[in-house]
Amino acid sequence: MAVNNKKTSHNNNNNNDTNTIKSDYKINTSHIDVLDGIRAMAILIVVWFHIWQQCWLIPNIPTPFLERFGINLIDLDWLPRTGYMMVTMMIFLSGFCLYLPYARNQTEGTTIPSIGTFYKKRVARIVPSYLFAICVVLIYNIFTCAYTAPGFFLKDDSSFMLKDILSHLTFTYNLIPDVASHTLLNGVLWTVALEVQFYIIFPFIAYCFKKQPIPTYVTMNAISYIYISFAVKQPNVPFLLHQLPSYMGVYANGFLGVILYMQIAKNYHKLAHKNIFAGISTVVSLGCIYVYSYLMKQLRGAENLNIWQLENRFYVSILFLVFILATAYSVNWYKFIFSNKLAKFISLISFNLYIWHQFLCTAFKNNRIPYYEGDTFPNELGDKPWMWKLLILSFAASFAMAIATTFLLEKPASRLITKIGARTKDSASSDSAKKQIKNSVQKR
Repeated sequence: MAVNNKKTSHNNNNNNDTNTIKSDYKINTSHIDVLDGIRAMAILIVVWFHIWQQCWLIPNIPTPFLERFGINLIDLDWLPRTGYMMVTMMIFLSGFCLYLPYARNQTEGTTIPSIGTFYKKRVARIVPSYLFAICVVLIYNIFTCAYTAPGFFLKDDSSFMLKDILSHLTFTYNLIPDVASHTLLNGVLWTVALEVQFYIIFPFIAYCFKKQPIPTYVTMNAISYIYISFAVKQPNVPFLLHQLPSYMGVYANGFLGVILYMQIAKNYHKLAHKNIFAGISTVVSLGCIYVYSYLMKQLRGAENLNIWQLENRFYVSILFLVFILATAYSVNWYKFIFSNKLAKFISLISFNLYIWHQFLCTAFKNNRIPYYEGDTFPNELGDKPWMWKLLILSFAASFAMAIATTFLLEKPASRLITKIGARTKDSASSDSAKKQIKNSVQKR
């Protein structure tokens, strides 16, 4: 038998080799590794921006060894100074990842999570850490009499603290002008409120996008365009800047990005020159970084920063789309920059890193940590040793707090919430099975 099947065995080996080659070219779409590093990069730049606001440490690197080429220093001041633009990247990534299951369903036939499962995962991911942060910051504010401090703009408004608390608990604080401008419950949480507002309508939008992608994409961008056209003419542009309608186009481009990613993944095995494609993708990704730096230098010198953001948010999100697609299909060594273990770890703790960094930095500074004398902040006096100390302390404390809250609060609470939902489902399934058995016995 073995002798007679030599040719058959050889053919089987060829088939196996072919299958192996095809499997090597199959793209894993369930988890896109480079997104971990891109999310980590975005979070770190936002963190750097808020800490830079307090320490004023300008990242200009002297380069005397390059003077012969006319380069006296490397100017990186634009990076932290415009770091807030990475919030747009965070919103884009949210849209990209939220729509990934739907894009996989269309391309690979995988299952789409139920609406209940979607909301349960969002609650498990966000609510425990969010509520804990609000409680800690509120206790700190009460202990330091922040709401009645002489320097607080709304110290005479006895109802402001209650309004501040209730609007945060309902994820609506960015919708209330005085709270959005003067909240004492951690200013960075506006993005969480905006995300939750989008989560509420996401299942409906995802359904529409899946059924009619082009009309839905156009509609989402039209909403942003009409809103932005209105907002830039209003006196309260800073308040209107961070409302959900202005980000609908960013979410839409996130949806578009994941659809394009899935289409490339689906046809990747057909590419004749994959190494060349990877090389071109790497060059395009690096080109996107250069274009981003050029745009941010323009933003740094813009007459009105808020209007520049509103008018260019769509184009920046398109740039992010190209960057993510190019990075995802780049050469391995370049992808490793965004998919290594450190990048994945920072991505894992990114939500809590984002939540805590600004509060900790400002609390340190306001309480003279690191210590300084006099009534003028040392950064205003150009005290670089103190500025470095605040920078390092703020980053270290933010990472420590993010690690602690992620592994001691977020992860256990998430498992508990997921388990509660699973028990309810198992109980319902068990009751249904018992009922079917009972009906079967009765029929007999």
